[in-house]
Amino acid sequence: MKILVIADVHDRLIEKPKGEFDVVFILGDFTNINDTSLVEHVLNLFDCKVFAIPGNVDTNDVVKVLEQRGVSLHLREEEFRGIKLVGFGGSNITPLHTPLEFDEVEIEWSIAELKGDVALFHTPPYGFFDSVNDKSVGSMAIKNWMDENKPKIVFCAHVHEHQGVAKYKDTLIIKVGMAYNGDAAVVELNEFEEIVVRFVKI
Repeated sequence: MKILVIADVHDRLIEKPKGEFDVVFILGDFTNINDTSLVEHVLNLFDCKVFAIPGNVDTNDVVKVLEQRGVSLHLREEEFRGIKLVGFGGSNITPLHTPLEFDEVEIEWSIAELKGDVALFHTPPYGFFDSVNDKSVGSMAIKNWMDENKPKIVFCAHVHEHQGVAKYKDTLIIKVGMAYNGDAAVVELNEFEEIVVRFVKI
C-alpha cells in the first residue's frame, strides 16, 4: 500500500503531487483564515481514498466540510484494506488560543475508546518531534494512549520545525513536515512487515 501524508497546508494552494497513491492521509491545519474553499481545493486534488483530521487552527466549518465530504477520521475508527485506522484532530493547549484546542484530560477522554493499528493525530506524542524553544509541547495523553494500545504506526504533524521517523516501543512514529513549505511523506506498507518512509517535496 502506498500512502501520501500531508499536513499543515496553512492556506497554500498546493498542486497535485506526482505519483499514484492508494490512500492519502491529511493531518490538519488546512487554513489560517477559515476559507473552506481552500479545504475543498486540497480534497479535490485526489482521486483515491482520503482520510483527514482537522488541525488546531481549523474551525468547526472546516470540520463540517471534512464530514460532508466523507473523509473525516476525527474521533472515528475506519478500516481500509484490512487496516484499522483511528484519528483525533486539534491539539493540546497552545499559547496562541487557536480554535481547536483541548486540555490533556479532554484528549485522554476523547481517545480512550479508539483502537487501531494506525493512528492519525495532529499533535505529536510528548517527547517526539515536539521541541519548541527547548520545551516539549507534545501531548502526554497521546503518548499514554500509545502505551495502552500499542499501534503499529502513529502519524503526526503540528510542530512546524520538525519532520522525521522514530521508534517508541513497538510503534513507529512518522512526523510530517509542513505542506506549506512543500514537505510531505510517502509511506509504503507491506502488511507492516516492511515499512518504507520517504520525505518528499510537493
